[in-house]
Amino acid sequence: MKKNIIVKTDDPEKKKFNLVVTGPVEKVVDINPRSVYMNGNSGDTLETVVNITPSEKYHFSILGMEQKIRNGIQARLIEPKSSSILSSIWHSFLIKTRLIEPKEDKKLWQIKIKSTSDTAANLYEILTLKTDSQYKPMLTIRINAVFHEKQKPSS
Repeated sequence: MKKNIIVKTDDPEKKKFNLVVTGPVEKVVDINPRSVYMNGNSGDTLETVVNITPSEKYHFSILGMEQKIRNGIQARLIEPKSSSILSSIWHSFLIKTRLIEPKEDKKLWQIKIKSTSDTAANLYEILTLKTDSQYKPMLTIRINAVFHEKQKPSS
């Protein structure tokens, strides 16, 4: 990452100067998709899923979710599934016998989003997720659902 900063001083010879800050930025969370755009016809039910994966180094939990507008877009937070002992034993067996490759054990949170409208409408929602992360205490996801007027068949 690279950022240019203009610094203003009280030095009469150098009132302003540019400061360049560079360095790597570590990802705290992967949100896919970052913003949601859904399109359909009036009367349709539009659905999608947002995946939220905390990075291994900066693991966190989601403590709650708030919808700001509540106008025809429903969102449901789904916590990561805890694997049962039997599935863990089976998974270990498959890795040891090299039938599958080991994968990183990440906590995958999901948000299931659903929207319906009987009329042509542009719906908008902002989801705010509260986390226990010191680096990302709040996550924001924007949702747009556009419902077009149903086209009547030509006769």
